Amino acid sequence: MDKKPFISLKVRISIGVVSVCLLLGFLAVLLMNRIARDIVDEEYTDDAERISRAVVSALDVGDVKELTDIVMGIYEDAGEVVPSTEWGSDAWNKYMSNFEGVESLPVFGKLRKRLRVYQEIFDVECIYIMQFNKAGDHAIYIIDAAYENVCPPGVVDSFVEGFWPDSTGRAIPTTITNEERYGWLVTAASPVMLDNEVVAFLCVDISMNEIKANERDYVFMTGIAMALFTLLVLIFSLIYLNRNIFGPVALLKDTAKNYCSESGEIIHHEFEKLSVRNNDEISDLLLSMKQMEADMNANITALMDTKVALKATEEKASTMEALAVKDTLTGIWNRLAYEDEIKKLNKDIREGFTEFGIAMIDLNDLKKINDTYGHENGNIAIKGLSAIICDVFKRSRVFRIGGDEFVVILKKKDFRNVDKRIEDFNDRLTKIAADSILMPWEKVSAAIGYAMFDDDDDVTAEDVFKKADKAMYERKTAMKAKQNL
Repeated sequence: MDKKPFISLKVRISIGVVSVCLLLGFLAVLLMNRIARDIVDEEYTDDAERISRAVVSALDVGDVKELTDIVMGIYEDAGEVVPSTEWGSDAWNKYMSNFEGVESLPVFGKLRKRLRVYQEIFDVECIYIMQFNKAGDHAIYIIDAAYENVCPPGVVDSFVEGFWPDSTGRAIPTTITNEERYGWLVTAASPVMLDNEVVAFLCVDISMNEIKANERDYVFMTGIAMALFTLLVLIFSLIYLNRNIFGPVALLKDTAKNYCSESGEIIHHEFEKLSVRNNDEISDLLLSMKQMEADMNANITALMDTKVALKATEEKASTMEALAVKDTLTGIWNRLAYEDEIKKLNKDIREGFTEFGIAMIDLNDLKKINDTYGHENGNIAIKGLSAIICDVFKRSRVFRIGGDEFVVILKKKDFRNVDKRIEDFNDRLTKIAADSILMPWEKVSAAIGYAMFDDDDDVTAEDVFKKADKAMYERKTAMKAKQNL
């Protein structure tokens, strides 16, 4: 029987400890890198999507449609389309000459100025608008708000896969790319809609170069820490080959093994809790592991600070989105919010929910107040009427859709008691008119008309609005006739 080669316990323990530590270190580095990447990618993706939605909600859709129609019209009439892969060639320059003059259009300048404002507010790499031609696999730039490496209107990128509308044609999946020219970018897009049709797509690019560099530094430092950890454990195993070592080694190994079993966002103190009073290399090893833990905790803290910063950006985007639908003078809902509400009402009508009405209110003599007492007092009159409307129609949504025009969407209790609400509204105005203490601009006068949805006559919410508007003008005419008596 052959005798097996002798391998000392020192070698066995050394090999075992080094193997375990290398494996744990490798797994720890992979896990922390994955956690860091997932956290950053998710936060940047969510942030890009929220910013794109916020900017879309604040844009003038009419301006977007006007510019898109101009650029797409030139693109469709251009004949041969030369993609951006031939940038600078004679053929490309000839193709792009078709779009000369587009950047000098007032609507182009207006849109680019607005996009650059939001680009600076949200501190993003670039905001731009594109339209897509699936038949030719073409993505056409409508307007680019970047200050450098600008894509002029009409530039065409050819796509087969990647940043491209989905099968519905109404959404583009958010993507993260790493290109030689731009580095790491997260790109999100939101459709610009008009009459339930996609006009174009507003795209947002956020640079991830800095955070990706921090990720690499983090992985590098973690690797160094784990390498030092392995080296120290090797020295520890070669010096202490006696029974007094096995307990501390097992304790340290178990702590390292379980270290990354919890969420990567948790600050660990497992090594800090340990105490070994041997006053030798084992104690030094524990101190090194505590330093490693402190370094890893510092990196986790840095990642969490990044997450907090991204959260603040998200809240800023939410605030901008909320401000986009509020009237700056009165604080009530504005015309953009009204148009969204009309879309919801039309959806309700299609689903069979038709118990609603619309009240149209128009402030009388606003021009006279502005001309006689000044626009500041005219604003007081507008705010005063807004307060009365909101107080009378407490349970309904009130919108200011023009300088002196207000709309109330009547539902539920206000809908069922509309006659009483109208009577209360007119009584309030009558009392105000009779109050001798009030200034002229405080004695607000207004005409109100309302209409309810009728299954026999109405198809859309716009039909109800027209009837309410007509009733309001009839009321205004009657009021003027009464004043002239």
